[in-house]
Amino acid sequence: MRLTGGRRGLARIVTVLAAIFLAISLLQSGLAYAARPGGGSSHSSGGSHSSGGSHSSGGSYHSSGSSSSSGSGSDGGDEWVAYTIFGFAGIVHGVVYGVRVFQRRKNGRTWTSSLLPYFHDEEDETWTAGRSAPPPAVPRSHLEQLRRTDPAFSIVVFEDFLYFLYAEMHRARAAGLDMLSPYLTDGVRAALRNDGRIAEVTGIIIGAMTYNIISVGADGGATVRVIIESNYVERYRPQGEQRFFVKEEITLRRAAGVRSRTPDKAHTLNCPHCGGPLSAIRGNMCGFCHTQINSMTKDWAITDFRGFERKTLGPLLTSDVEETGTDLPTIFDPNARSVFAQIQAKDPTFTWELLEQRIGLIFQEFHAGWVGRDPAKMRPFLSDNLFQSQLYWIDLYRAARCTNRTDGAHITRLEFVSATTDAYYDSITVRLYGTGLDYTVSDDGKVLSGSTRRPRAYSEYWTLIRGAQKKHTDKSHTQCPHCGAPLNINMTGNCQYCGAKVTSGEYDWVLSRIEQDEAYTG
Repeated sequence: MRLTGGRRGLARIVTVLAAIFLAISLLQSGLAYAARPGGGSSHSSGGSHSSGGSHSSGGSYHSSGSSSSSGSGSDGGDEWVAYTIFGFAGIVHGVVYGVRVFQRRKNGRTWTSSLLPYFHDEEDETWTAGRSAPPPAVPRSHLEQLRRTDPAFSIVVFEDFLYFLYAEMHRARAAGLDMLSPYLTDGVRAALRNDGRIAEVTGIIIGAMTYNIISVGADGGATVRVIIESNYVERYRPQGEQRFFVKEEITLRRAAGVRSRTPDKAHTLNCPHCGGPLSAIRGNMCGFCHTQINSMTKDWAITDFRGFERKTLGPLLTSDVEETGTDLPTIFDPNARSVFAQIQAKDPTFTWELLEQRIGLIFQEFHAGWVGRDPAKMRPFLSDNLFQSQLYWIDLYRAARCTNRTDGAHITRLEFVSATTDAYYDSITVRLYGTGLDYTVSDDGKVLSGSTRRPRAYSEYWTLIRGAQKKHTDKSHTQCPHCGAPLNINMTGNCQYCGAKVTSGEYDWVLSRIEQDEAYTG
């Protein structure tokens, strides 16, 4: 329906008022935006909150607390003045926002959703929108269809490679995108190319990953579209840096007949034809084998890139965000029990009771390392990707000279929801219900947020992996499972004595992904 001039004017007034109302509402809510280490919107400045120790896929640990805690030290008059000032600023911003919306619409740009392709706005360093919202999320288990024509396909290996390729894509925005031509199409490289101001992109941490399209052809050709939430730091020439939270959609495709990578190649990029180094790539030509390389024909390639959201707000470690999702019904995979039986058939010593014990141990060591800001404590029990995100949050707490305490944290219930097994890995997902205190305290003992008396209940989905040909060991969890020396693991997950990769899942279950109950799709 076309709007007349009068109706358009009325619509503009309504839009401005809505923007103003939104600004005031946010302020009245106490500006409750917080880094949520570990789940859902964990790496953004907002999102729902889950009690101490909440994470997401490749996720990060959870911050907590109430912004009106006993340690706040402010009085009502100061708060009233602050809210008045910020409220006025919010109204001004709302009006400006509304005017800019109209101007963009006048220029042919529509702001129909927050989940849209990037338009770079030089004025405020935000990315805005231009298309409708993506389709609903689909379970990652749909990727299993690839095994019909590619028996060696492994979801674990695929996601390891996807994390690595995503990080390399952003690093290459500073280092040079053309050498990634086998893995990024011309259009994607053009969209990501910068003006030379970015000197380095570093600190890339993936907080959540959601699939919204998984399409597999009868010939094995495939299209996968995934939304990734992450943090990274841009360093600029001649100086300065800025951390961003981003929400981005990438589309990966591969041609029929392509075969999956093995685990040892999940973190490598080279010429997909001869294996030569990417430094030899010139345009679409490999300098080693002199082969014209067309993306998608030999491996997965990113064929489309859309930015949904980009925020410069840094993570807040002492704000309270309401717990959501704990009362949602559990999502069960109907094939879970039959796959569990397949795992037991390969390893008759494996039982649900043993898995419960392992999860309990990981939970205990995880919380001990988190509260103690001691990443070495949790390192033997986490996959590489998950550990890197935990390290990121622990470093933030150290820098802020505070600790998120989860005293008395314990598991109240476990539900078995999903399992997969492939040529390389077994994987089991459980829904974990837990409770415990959740508060943040400064290094000098001042309570910054949260409650030191009221426990907080929560739930989240934990995915554990181990090698499909797991090596049995009679060592205790305080010993290296390979050499028996005291368990002393470096930051790469290797035993300091014998060099064995303890965190690969080759010897026992390790935690690889934590997803919030409100975000989990199966």
